Amino acid sequence: MSHKLKALLATALALTAFGALAGSAQAADEFHCSVAFAECRGKLSTDGTGTTAHQVFIVENAAKTESVSFTCGSLRGTAEFVSATDISLGWSTATGEDRTAYDECKVNGSPGMVWHMNGCSYTFTGGAGGRTEPGTAQIHILCPTGQTIETTFPSPSTCVFRIGAQTLDGIGYHTIGTTPNREITVSMTINGAGERRFFLTTGGNCEAFIKPGQELIGTYTTGNFLITGQTSAGAMLDAWFE
Repeated sequence: MSHKLKALLATALALTAFGALAGSAQAADEFHCSVAFAECRGKLSTDGTGTTAHQVFIVENAAKTESVSFTCGSLRGTAEFVSATDISLGWSTATGEDRTAYDECKVNGSPGMVWHMNGCSYTFTGGAGGRTEPGTAQIHILCPTGQTIETTFPSPSTCVFRIGAQTLDGIGYHTIGTTPNREITVSMTINGAGERRFFLTTGGNCEAFIKPGQELIGTYTTGNFLITGQTSAGAMLDAWFE
């Protein structure tokens, strides 16, 4: 066999091996559950007691001369494992109920803030449908036509911030625990720049916080939570991301 033919065969084998490795890489970065996705639910809970467990959201005008901060003690609810690349939480189209709640919420340190999902839901994407690098997976905010997520606070006068349908990156996942009791930690760091930027509008009288008619930048500075796999009856399942 000639040296040239040997070289060509070696190259072909190397490319085949590279293709197999690439295929393996594409198969990773997915959600997994120890039962079929249709039978797997995810219970949301607070990720520890540190500052990263708080849900902190800041709204600023483009000049960063006016701002308002929302802080909630935790995020709780139920998620659905839609597929290997999608987990959905928020509004359930199957049951017609809101599965997500932000607890102990304050605006600029004062209580009284309320979140209304209004039929909107979050879909967290991993793997082929999103980004695979840590902290760059995507969240899709999905809303019925004409609806938005609303944050309302009544003092000193009723003010509403609205978050409409959009796709953002800045989501991270990692698995904690050991088989058969693994859980998924979700981190949200949406920093208000480029593709990590919430688009918001206001309603009511928000002048005490931010004057109307300005371009607003939303930043989710921190917001870790746990997703624990469970059956519809509440028995714990093994859930992981890899």
